[in-house]
Amino acid sequence: MSEAVRYIDTTLRDLASPPWGSAIATEDLAQAAAAIAPCAPSLMEAMDSGCAAAALEVRSESPWDRLRAVVREVGSVPVGIVTVGNNGWGHHPLADDVIRRFISGAADCGISRVRAVDPLNNADVLSVTARAAGDAGLRFVPTLILGPAPAPSDGLWVKEALALAALPGAEAICISDKAGHFESSALSALVSAVREQSGLPVELQVQAPGGLAPLLAVAAVEAGAGAVQSSAGSVALVAARPATESLRAALVSSPRALDTPRQAIYKAAREIAPMLPADRLRQAATAVYGSSVGLSPDLEAALVWRLSRYGLSDRLVDAVMETAEICREVGGVTLSHPIADAIVAQAANHVIGGQRWQEIEPALAHVALGNSGRLRCDVDPGVLEAANASDLEPQDAPKDLAAIAAEAAAGISEEDQLLVAQFGDAADGLIRRRQSIGSESLEAPAGVGVDRELIETMVDVVEGSGNSEVTVEIAGARVTVRRTGDSAPAEAAAAARGGAPADDALVAVTSPIVGTFYRASSPEAGPFVSEGSRVEVGDVLCLVEAMKLFNEIVAETAGTVREICMENEQPVEFGQVLFRIEP
Repeated sequence: MSEAVRYIDTTLRDLASPPWGSAIATEDLAQAAAAIAPCAPSLMEAMDSGCAAAALEVRSESPWDRLRAVVREVGSVPVGIVTVGNNGWGHHPLADDVIRRFISGAADCGISRVRAVDPLNNADVLSVTARAAGDAGLRFVPTLILGPAPAPSDGLWVKEALALAALPGAEAICISDKAGHFESSALSALVSAVREQSGLPVELQVQAPGGLAPLLAVAAVEAGAGAVQSSAGSVALVAARPATESLRAALVSSPRALDTPRQAIYKAAREIAPMLPADRLRQAATAVYGSSVGLSPDLEAALVWRLSRYGLSDRLVDAVMETAEICREVGGVTLSHPIADAIVAQAANHVIGGQRWQEIEPALAHVALGNSGRLRCDVDPGVLEAANASDLEPQDAPKDLAAIAAEAAAGISEEDQLLVAQFGDAADGLIRRRQSIGSESLEAPAGVGVDRELIETMVDVVEGSGNSEVTVEIAGARVTVRRTGDSAPAEAAAAARGGAPADDALVAVTSPIVGTFYRASSPEAGPFVSEGSRVEVGDVLCLVEAMKLFNEIVAETAGTVREICMENEQPVEFGQVLFRIEP
């Protein structure tokens, strides 16, 4: 076997995923896509459920707009997305016709491939997505999610892989280990068995703590994996994933080298590295190279957040071991969206409360009772008792396209209706943003049209820069996009947000995300800073919590804190002034 190994780039997904991706805007993703394109990946995965949720819930940006921005920059490089079960990207199950429209909408954005996952590895759940991808002319790859249960040697893994490989239109089977659940020998054996018995190429997605991801990737390649997912430089560190440049170097003397040009990947890594804020890179390095725990970085951060609220962050390893035990007891569920958050919450509750299964997360109760699909293993009796005793709300049947359209607010597009169907109230910020910004074409000559992509780009500029309006003139047509209701003086707007009129001598510290403002690390701790405090560059000023994750806001200017513009636990918007510092 001497063919080159295909390289699938996941930099965009890792760059924009929570908790580290809250500062990444649509234009940053487009810039990163342009940097990666010369590396000639066989595919660029640009969007998954975490990225979509972060775009909507933290930045009030549309995942559809992000996809289009990426596709515009990559030239001939194919772009792919990842969907989950029958949820698409979102939190809520979708009706079959909504799934089909969602997939066709993604195709309209210019993507080439859909990779689908299900937290129970249930091929039947993915059948609608598989057929929808074929109908839309898209490539389709189902994914086998590895987890703590059953044991790696159990024949269930290969059985599930073969069922997934039999889905209509499957061109390959992806094996995904997002926390190093399988050691290299077990992973190699599984890759070899799936490849030989399914007759399909095997693609590998691996994330692992302690820098083990490249070693596992190399082992899988030696066992016959035909494609490996990797990211550029420091982004790979954040995601605990193999770095493309490191993986290429590890395979350079192998008969199966990574198929990508050396200089291009180093150049891309250098260009993309500054997009990661230093504090987020530091937090990621601590998570990845700290205690070797069997969780992906985003779930580890979520677990640390829950424990730290009770001063129990030193119990992280115990809590991680508890997540694995919960997976075993709840029918062999994997640590994958949308169930992973509930597993993490349940594990934290067990550690914090010192008792097991006194209560159960609703999502896990539904799984244990078989409401979320067929179970992979037996459910522990204690879990069943807790599930049967829980006061579960009945699950509503998914709404079809007609019902979604009938309930939609007037004037919103079908794309946005699909986002509301998947994310519910979390899409409200985007809808309000769309409605709050008006656009107009001034003095346009007859026959000159206004390109929608131009309008969308201008809207992003206005929203991201804080300017009241932007005007562009092309071929005699002048197009203006302005913020509505922006006629009030800047001082009044600042005061309305809780800050005093701006002083030119003071440096404003603004929130990079939508979330909740916290002055201290826990309810018992003192505030990070007070008015009059002296701060240095890099000092933590506050925390902004978004999507159950804390983001440190640090001083970028040394000086004295003259004003704290927010109250503790107050909601904050993107770009809102939090502090004013006198240099």
